[in-house]
Amino acid sequence: MRFNLIAYHQQAQTVQGRIDRSECVGQALHQFVTGSALDERIVSALHDVAMTGRVRRSRYERAETLSRQQAQRDLRDLVTAQVLEPVGRTRARYYVAGPRFPEPALEQARTPMTLVDPYRR
Repeated sequence: MRFNLIAYHQQAQTVQGRIDRSECVGQALHQFVTGSALDERIVSALHDVAMTGRVRRSRYERAETLSRQQAQRDLRDLVTAQVLEPVGRTRARYYVAGPRFPEPALEQARTPMTLVDPYRR
């Protein structure tokens, strides 16, 4: 019984930690976009890169309900600004953090989470 209760509690901690981390990364990215000449819709693409390490054009296109050309243009602009770097060609292409990607967002995303045993005395 104790094992199951600990597992459920730690699972809840993990989910809450992901939510908290996602919010912190989102705030850092909103600050970055607000301080630059970039469109606010790119936050979703940058969020994917910070949280998962990469983003594909098709995912960004669906997330923001953009046309293929709009998504390509946004990602191309981010590559030109050195915020993202392309990897691969054509259909296999994805984008990773570039040299000008906002470091505070990456730091937040990489911060390890510590789980607590609620029943340890």
